[in-house]
Amino acid sequence: MRHLSQPALAALFAASLLGSFFLPVISIPLLIQITPIATLDEVGIEGLKRMDLTGQLFFLAFPLAALVLVLALLRRCPGILALVAGAVPAGVVIYAAFNFNDQLRKLGLPLQATDFSDLLGIGAYLYVGGAIGLVVLGLTDRGRG
Repeated sequence: MRHLSQPALAALFAASLLGSFFLPVISIPLLIQITPIATLDEVGIEGLKRMDLTGQLFFLAFPLAALVLVLALLRRCPGILALVAGAVPAGVVIYAAFNFNDQLRKLGLPLQATDFSDLLGIGAYLYVGGAIGLVVLGLTDRGRG
């Protein structure tokens, strides 16, 4: 069995992260599906500028993933870029996980983090999976390409 090369894996993980831009990250069946592309369309560039740093970093992950994807397809993706492209969304997810209940309390919502996991859509899993894959790939890169 032939193993995938570093660039092929980088392309796969970056495509996963990039694909999450178009898929629901929050999904409440029969009520609402929140996708990053719809959110960005709704808030626009001015809304993005007014977002807190976590929100801006969430959206920064997508162009970074696109850059990694293009460079990986050209077999020119350095491991440090894959590491950064994965670390940004991984950091956002870790920060959000540790501060989630506080944010819910501020909003006055009667949910707890354990309830929220039921609302995650496929996009959230692709976002996290692609990020973790890129971080691991970046950490294990030996410059072989």
